[in-house]
This record gives sequence, structure tokens and C-alpha cells, in this order.
Amino acid sequence: MLAADRRPTLLLKSDTERVEALAVPKTALPRIQVASPSTATTGALRLRPRTIVVTSEALDDPRMADLLASLSLSGVRVVRPHEFYERTMRRASLDDIDESWFLFHRPLRARRIYAAIKRVTDMVAGLLGSLLLCLLVPVVALLIRLDDGGPVFFRQERVGRGNKPFWIWKFRTMRVDAEADGPVWAVPGDDRVTRVGRLLRRTRLDELPQFFNVLKGEMALVGPRPERPQFVRLLERAVPFYQRRHLMRPGITGWATVRFGYGDTVTDKWRSHEYDLYYLKHRSPLLDLEILARTVIVMLLRKGQ
Repeated sequence: MLAADRRPTLLLKSDTERVEALAVPKTALPRIQVASPSTATTGALRLRPRTIVVTSEALDDPRMADLLASLSLSGVRVVRPHEFYERTMRRASLDDIDESWFLFHRPLRARRIYAAIKRVTDMVAGLLGSLLLCLLVPVVALLIRLDDGGPVFFRQERVGRGNKPFWIWKFRTMRVDAEADGPVWAVPGDDRVTRVGRLLRRTRLDELPQFFNVLKGEMALVGPRPERPQFVRLLERAVPFYQRRHLMRPGITGWATVRFGYGDTVTDKWRSHEYDLYYLKHRSPLLDLEILARTVIVMLLRKGQ
């Protein structure tokens, strides 16, 4: 991480291309030096920064291009602004992504060993989670029945890997007539949520029945949260590359879930998708473990929606 290195990060900007457009909070940037290409060669680069963020116009100066090439060979990392944003914020920048990001930045590279480990882990987790679910069902069912007398389980169509629809299972947390006027996203403090449902949501226990979906191979323990077909059609028109999230199995929990939450607007889904694409590119056992650890913290602190 940048914060662990005491050498500064140098941002090279030009008069027509503002580094501030990165929108990276100052708290995320430990030591920043900013210089224009015309002044950087006179001394700013003598700081021997760990990372140099270079805009396209900075390379128009031959002297600067030569100097950056020399520094790169000596071990200094030279990156584009959107790459710096991604590494610092740990999410992709949809404003800067095009088809080349998927082809040349290796988000789609084969990870056969990781895929095999993940599938075995999912099967074991699905089995253990299903056993835990069987133990909890009587208690949760009694609470739901005493609360409003409605059904214990709730199933809903979602879009999975390869755009294939499947039925997701949850403990019911809303009133039976919650969508009498049509499907809508849940919002914080949603008055359709029952008293018991509010507790189940905050602790994420309402998601436990999805371990059955994991056992069936429809879902994974970690991955993007599956969305409903009606909303997928909307978001594919509004959010760039939204359909690429379906290259992965959806998960019970995910990077977007623990870093951003669920969201109830198209703007929220845009930001959430940036985290999902980051996971697509950087997926690994270590990142999966971080997501699971963050999920446990959310459950213990009852920070769910």
C-alpha cells in the first residue's frame, strides 16, 4: 500500500488536465508532490518517488519521456491516473474503462488453481452453511410466524453467471404484500421490512438459505451480489459494462457489499459496479479472505441494511 512507503507519490499534471479529477480523498494519499512537466525536471523528480502518476500530456515533452523511461528502468513505478485511482481507492474507474481494460489489463486471465480452490471452498462452505441453516430454521421460523404469521422463506428470480436466471432463497424479511405495486429496490429504513426482518437483515442472517444455491453451483461464497432481471435490463443501459459482472458466479457476499453496501439508485449501482470490476480483476484467495473477514465484522456489529 502507498501508506506503508515513506517515499512520496509524484503527480505530473498539465494546465489542461487536472489531477484533481481523480477525486481521490486526501486521507488516502499519504505523501503527495504535484508538479507540472515543465518544473518536474528541474528538481521534483530528485525526490526519487516510489510512484509517478503521469498524464498523457506529460509525455509530449521528449525530455520528460526520457527521464521517466530512465526512472522506470531504475524501479520507479510509472502509472496512468486511472491506474493510480484503482490502486488507491481499490475500485475501478468506470469513466476511464474501455474494452482494452478487459483485454490488456488482465482481469479475464485464467486462474485455474484459484478457480479450483474456490470451487472446493464453495462446496465445503455450502455444506456447512446448509447444516447451520437446518439448525436455525426452527428458531427463525418461529420468530417470523409470531411476528406476522407469513411464510418463512422467500424466493426471487436473479441473474447468475452467463446471464442465466436462477431462484435465490432468503428468509422473508418484508411484508407479504411488499411488492404489490411492482418491484423496487430496498432502501435504508424501508417500512416494508418486518420487525424480525430488520434484525435478520442487520445481521445478514436472512442470506443463510443461499448456501443451498452455493451447493447447487448457482452461487459462490464470494462474488458480486446477484440482481433481479428487471433491474439488470435497466442497469445494462445505464452502467458501462454492467453485463461483465455475469462473467463470475454471484456471491452471498462480495467486495462491493462490504465496501459500499447495496444501494438503491442507479448512481449507487454505478459505484457498486466499480467495486465488482475491481474484484473481477484482482480476485484471489487473499482478497476473498478479506471480504469474508469484513462480512463477519458487519454481522457482529449488525451493520447490514
